[in-house]
Order: sequence, then C-alpha cells, then structure tokens
Amino acid sequence: MARLPARIALSALMVVTLAGCSHAARPSDAPTSADPNFLAGCGPLEDQKLAAALAVTGMKRQSAPTVCNWTATAAGGGTVDLTYAWLRTDTLSREVQIADQFGYQIERLVVKHFGGMYWRDPKDPGSCAVTVADTGTVTWWVQNRDHAAQPDPCAAAMTLMTATLSVDGI
Repeated sequence: MARLPARIALSALMVVTLAGCSHAARPSDAPTSADPNFLAGCGPLEDQKLAAALAVTGMKRQSAPTVCNWTATAAGGGTVDLTYAWLRTDTLSREVQIADQFGYQIERLVVKHFGGMYWRDPKDPGSCAVTVADTGTVTWWVQNRDHAAQPDPCAAAMTLMTATLSVDGI
C-alpha cells in the first residue's frame, strides 16, 4: 500500500504527458493497424481479448483515456489490476529515469524488434510492467492486489504486450 502514492503519481505523470492526444475506443470501434492512432485510447485489444489472454473473469474497465485501467478476477479468485498507456511523445530513456526516480528495478529487453524494459517494484512481488518503445512508449502494468508473486505479473504483462504488438502486425 505504501507504493500506491507512487503509482498514482506515475499515472498522473503519464496522463499529463499525453493530455489531449486521443479519445478512448469502444470495443466495437477498436483501431486498426492502418490508423495512425492505433495505440491510442485503451489500445488495440478488446476487453474480451484481454480476459482471454490472462485467463481472467469479471473484467471491468475502470477509466479511459489516456491511461486505462481494468480490474479482473483471476482464475484462483484474486483481484488483478491492469493498466495500459501509450505515450506518443515519450521515450524509453525517459521511462528509465521515471523508474529510477520511484525506486523501481528495471531489466532491459527486446520484444519483437522493439527495445523495452520490465519495471519491478522491489517491495511488491505482485506488481510488474513491460514498456516498449514503439511510436512513443507502450506500457502494460499488472498488479495482483494481494501482492502475491503468483500468478506471475511479469508474464501477464508480457502476454499483453505481445498480443498488442501482434495486433499491430508485428
């Protein structure tokens, strides 16, 4: 719970960074990869695809845009929070600076052909994010509310990122 103010500040920073860039897409009018704002709003994955990718039930979108949140029920009964953000003018180096500022551990990676990183909260094994640099940065953050390391939040975040990039035709 001590990291909640940092998560709120990080979300607020993301919102300020992208303010005014786009509007949320309803599942029925999800963007296509030909759209220049393909990653805008709550991203290219419909709620049903998110739920299927993570094997969760009871998924409910909490907010939109610029940073979108969902709450889902894990197969084992726990609650999982998901956060998606596409920051059009952001860079990976800026995300690294933000992670350092808030004390997150990072691990650099390559997803498809995009540079990126895992974000890990050293005080919360149930929280993990994946950010990649595409047109700006795309981030999926997964947090098990019970702060348990299972189901693996990093694997879930990577599943969502891979699905997002696959929809993008990559």
